[in-house]
Parts: sequence; C-alpha cells; structure tokens
Amino acid sequence: MVGKRVVSKVNNLRFYDTPSWQDKDVAGSVDTGLGFTIDVKIMVDGSPQYKVHNSKGKTYYVTANEAFVYVK
Repeated sequence: MVGKRVVSKVNNLRFYDTPSWQDKDVAGSVDTGLGFTIDVKIMVDGSPQYKVHNSKGKTYYVTANEAFVYVK
C-alpha cells in the first residue's frame, strides 16, 4: 500500500486535515480519477482511512472504503 496511490471513484470525495470524519476538519474534496500517495492505513472511529500526501508533500486523510476509492 505505502507509496501507491489512492484514487477517488466518486466526485466530491472529502479529505481531511486530521484523522477525523468531522465536517470541521474537511480540507477539501477531489473528483473521480484524482487522488493522493498513500503513507499508511489507519483506523479512525472504527473506519479505515489512509494518511496520504499530495505532490507538494502536504499531509491529508481520506477514506479507505472501497465503495469510494481504489488503490493503484
């Protein structure tokens, strides 16, 4: 997983500044086909997220639910 990309299957997939599902922690959203490089898979309140980074090295958190994302 580490070093691979997590890619959105849906439009307006939210990603977060912290390991959270809270609206207040939403950093932005990505559309279908866009994604991030995976650092590690974590559990947040019983659901999986990937800690990821973008091309500029900024860290974010995004769902690891396969209904919404895939890894390539």
